[in-house]
Amino acid sequence: MPTALVTGVSRGLGAHLCRALKTSGYRVLGLGLATSPRGAAVDAYRVADLREPLADGLYAAEDIDVLVNNAGVYVDDPRGGYGDLFALSMADLRETFEVNLFGTAQLVLRYAPRMLARASGRIVCVSSGMGRLQDADGASFAYRSSKLAVNSLVLTVARQFTAGGGDLAAFSYCPGWIRTDMGTDDAPLAPGPAADDLVRLLGLPAARSNGRFFRGFAELGWDTRGPLVGEGRDTGAETGRGDTGSH
Repeated sequence: MPTALVTGVSRGLGAHLCRALKTSGYRVLGLGLATSPRGAAVDAYRVADLREPLADGLYAAEDIDVLVNNAGVYVDDPRGGYGDLFALSMADLRETFEVNLFGTAQLVLRYAPRMLARASGRIVCVSSGMGRLQDADGASFAYRSSKLAVNSLVLTVARQFTAGGGDLAAFSYCPGWIRTDMGTDDAPLAPGPAADDLVRLLGLPAARSNGRFFRGFAELGWDTRGPLVGEGRDTGAETGRGDTGSH
């Protein structure tokens, strides 16, 4: 039975991911801030604040086949009256990067080398279409730039995985605008199908997922070419418009 480690499992997309993984035959390990996870889909759970260094003994004896970096914060959300660059505090910028990038990076740095040594594994970073340069719109700088950095991390890991050979893949996943605490009840999409799509992507051959950026089960792609933000934009789904509060 393969083992998946998921962060941010206490609510929202994370809880749905755990259920989808469990249904698909995974043993599910969880990390979160709550004292306990929701539901019975998590086989083992640890409280962990990703703003802090990971404990040395955290799931130390586990062979992690799939790492899903789902935990994230969106502090400069314009829907809450925030989001203007010049209103952004350095404390909020630091918190965003501590969770969205540094928390993700320390998990990747712990588990990716073990996957390379076994020549098998999957790393998924839950990202957002807002984390593409072409979609920068002057608001939500902290969130957007943190997700852009996460996407860069994914591409870097993917190149390491390609060089390592074997059944290895790292990819970014945008669930779209889904109904969670972050996405709000105004979101048009339910989180359950987004979780199901991510689990389906885990079953793709590594060559079809490594180094790619998906929204749902379709490929979203990275930035398009253009000398300035807003020039050379795609139309339709590729723009990621309206993708606020991705998870």
